[in-house]
Amino acid sequence: MPILWRIFLGNAAVLAVATLALVLSPATVSFPVAAKEAVVLGVGLAVMLTVNYVLVRHAVAPLAHLAVVMRSVDPLAPGRRSRLETAPAEVGALAAAFDDMLDRLEGERRDSARRALGAQEDERRRIARELHDEVGQSLTAAVLWIARVKADVPPAPARQLEEIGNAVRATLEEVRALAANLRPEALDELGLPAALRQLAIEAERAGLVVERSVDQDIRLSPEQEVVVYRIAQEALANVMRHARAQRVELRLERVDDGARLQVADDGVGAEGMQQGSGVRGMRERALLAGGSLAVQSRRGAGTAVTLELP
Repeated sequence: MPILWRIFLGNAAVLAVATLALVLSPATVSFPVAAKEAVVLGVGLAVMLTVNYVLVRHAVAPLAHLAVVMRSVDPLAPGRRSRLETAPAEVGALAAAFDDMLDRLEGERRDSARRALGAQEDERRRIARELHDEVGQSLTAAVLWIARVKADVPPAPARQLEEIGNAVRATLEEVRALAANLRPEALDELGLPAALRQLAIEAERAGLVVERSVDQDIRLSPEQEVVVYRIAQEALANVMRHARAQRVELRLERVDDGARLQVADDGVGAEGMQQGSGVRGMRERALLAGGSLAVQSRRGAGTAVTLELP
């Protein structure tokens, strides 16, 4: 029933009952109004207003529920819908239009994020290739040239050339590390398990004890593999930067027809971790792959980042 008629008929029922009560009851009203009559009129009015409030509140309750749903929609937690099966026709139509709008927005957001992140990965690959091929080769040639020149000069300049060569070698290693972080060769050439193993090795070099468990039989799309790698990379980077942890667990396992990635540490933890430290970027990547990301962090109890993929 339309909400207009629900309110109208509710009010009409209240007025009809009040009219019948006046007609059928022996109550009369004199002028001036006696105290007992005023009490009866006041009680009757209060009853009418109370019943009317209850009826109107029941009629507009679906609107209040829809407003709560609208305020609670989170772009990083898709799937929230109004679900007003028993609402009046107008409210049901409004809720259906709102749900359709959410469907379109989530689809457009997913598509635009996929295009943006795809372009970002392509750009990372191009920059990594140029760093490795162009800058890396130039620095390697400089190291070899310094080594040849050093053999033909006196000891003092040779020591200076050796220092210069060491600086160039250090720069070469930094360039190679930067290229690997931008687009790891292991991910393209050897697959996700090898790329995750490389991340674990880097964490161990930073002083962490890494417990790694990767299911070799998991089959993911290239897009999902990039998402898993980037989330694992960001989560481990957060552990090394902020957690003050000693141990970290890196686990990728099959769950039913999907997969689960978990990075858990024994660090200090932090309340409100869900809003910072790159978590928003990880959530967006999880949505891109059709998955969900959960972050559990409690002060003094460490942090666990869990990615669920369908």
